[in-house]
Amino acid sequence: MPKRISGSGLAVTVLGASLVLSACGGGGGGGSDSSGGDATTLKAGLYDAKITRVNGSGSQTARTYLSPTGELAIDFRGEGLSFGMLEFDRPNITGASIDYRQFDEGHEGFQPDARAKGFLEDKDLREGAIRGTINSQGSATFSTVDAAGEVNTDVTLKRENFVSDFGISLTEASGNYEQGVSEVVLTVGADGSLTAQYFDCQLLGTQARSLSPASSVNVFNITYTMSGCDNDIRNGDYSGLGFFAPTSGGGQGMKFAAHNGKVAMRFIGNR
Repeated sequence: MPKRISGSGLAVTVLGASLVLSACGGGGGGGSDSSGGDATTLKAGLYDAKITRVNGSGSQTARTYLSPTGELAIDFRGEGLSFGMLEFDRPNITGASIDYRQFDEGHEGFQPDARAKGFLEDKDLREGAIRGTINSQGSATFSTVDAAGEVNTDVTLKRENFVSDFGISLTEASGNYEQGVSEVVLTVGADGSLTAQYFDCQLLGTQARSLSPASSVNVFNITYTMSGCDNDIRNGDYSGLGFFAPTSGGGQGMKFAAHNGKVAMRFIGNR
């Protein structure tokens, strides 16, 4: 559920280790206009989220990826990450999610270099619920409250149509994506395979379609394994969501967020 966690966060219940995202376009709803239509579901794509705490402690914005089957990942602009699932029922929204964040200074697990290592290792276990309404195929509002009453927020989602409404094939997606200055180089194969030395870990997605872009929506499902990490909780199978977008220099950017049920990570690279 959305809440303030060092400026970011969303807390509810944990997802399973594997998200299943169908590689189809359009978000599973009727109608063709993402700002109108029959409002029975939200169209897949990239969304801006405005998150306001009901107790008046302020608001924040976050980038949200929504899959054709309702999986979502929320990136609080360099701070926390959330993963979850939304369900739609003419035009109601229900759902659940889980937060990951950087440890705060003074926390038992705080590491001054945690950001450089690329992982968020503070997982919020508090459960809660999402309840809301679809306003159109490209907008929605919902509230979040956890069982303890400590999380109570209002969320507004608005779809970024220009970025979202084009597809990408595995052939078009293949190549080397660099994060920072040779910080991480992720290689995407034409078969959807993934390889990278991600800080202290080896990232490997060997199965065909480890990266699965949708045919007409600029969002993708991603699965891979981390091994050889210095901290054992970083090892294991990861799943998540991301998107492709053209860059101002005529290249292509790739962004995704994923987790293994214990820790989360994000990747932002260009080719």
